[in-house]
Amino acid sequence: MLRRHEIRILEGMERQLRSDDPSFVSKLTTERTRDRFRRWITPRRSLGLAVTTVAALCLLLGEGAAFFTTAALAAVLFLLNGWSVKTE
Repeated sequence: MLRRHEIRILEGMERQLRSDDPSFVSKLTTERTRDRFRRWITPRRSLGLAVTTVAALCLLLGEGAAFFTTAALAAVLFLLNGWSVKTE
């Protein structure tokens, strides 16, 4: 934990940097869409998106049983998104 004096010094440095080079500060503080997407996509989500795509393709091609199977798998994958196995 920083002391008040150190916090004031850092805040002063930040103000100085913002006034000296605002374009540099904006590059550091803005988040790219690509970076947000990389954090959002996980192996489970990518598999779910792939299965959803296959389900839509099966629906378009008229394969009813395959559509319902892949749609159910996609639903399970998305429902278990926050689920994890914890070992001791």
